[in-house]
Amino acid sequence: MFRVDGVVYRICTWIYQFAFLNILFLISCIPIITIFPAAAATFGVVRDWVKKKDSPIFLTYLRQFKENFKQSFIMGIVITTILLILFVDFYLLTNLSTSFNLIMLSCISFAGFCFIVSVMYVFPLMVNSQYSFKELMMNSFKFGLYKIHLTIINSIFVLGWIFISFKFSFLLVFFFFSISAYFTYWIANVKFTKITNS
Repeated sequence: MFRVDGVVYRICTWIYQFAFLNILFLISCIPIITIFPAAAATFGVVRDWVKKKDSPIFLTYLRQFKENFKQSFIMGIVITTILLILFVDFYLLTNLSTSFNLIMLSCISFAGFCFIVSVMYVFPLMVNSQYSFKELMMNSFKFGLYKIHLTIINSIFVLGWIFISFKFSFLLVFFFFSISAYFTYWIANVKFTKITNS
């Protein structure tokens, strides 16, 4: 049970790895402008875990951070800008009374759905292969729509995990981001496999 290949040892190893990666991510986010490169680096590490590669966490994280810094930083600016536009539009529409409110809210809601579907798979695609900025934007949306039920499962898991993590705040510090990234990349890898085999 307590052997190197035992169940307890493997569980303790996973707990350590997820906690260490989560803390690395949070430390990397301290400058704020590095949040998106930190996210790319986190997905780079969990990609190796999903693919059963025994890579050193810190060195892999550092390499992924450097390799994806420029693209993830620019992508972060785009994502943040779109998110702010959607938020402002939604806020204005809910506080203004016009005859077009329902139509506009429907349009904003659809745009929000497309945005979420795209953002969910930007980083798994970024660390999985080389794409131009335009290709990454287009492919992340198409990838999110592919096997849409898996995207819905991913969304439900992350939303549930957010709820649990805010209820037990220590999870935010030690596990929330790393486990969210792992599950999202695991779902993405299922899609990659289905695309490859189809």
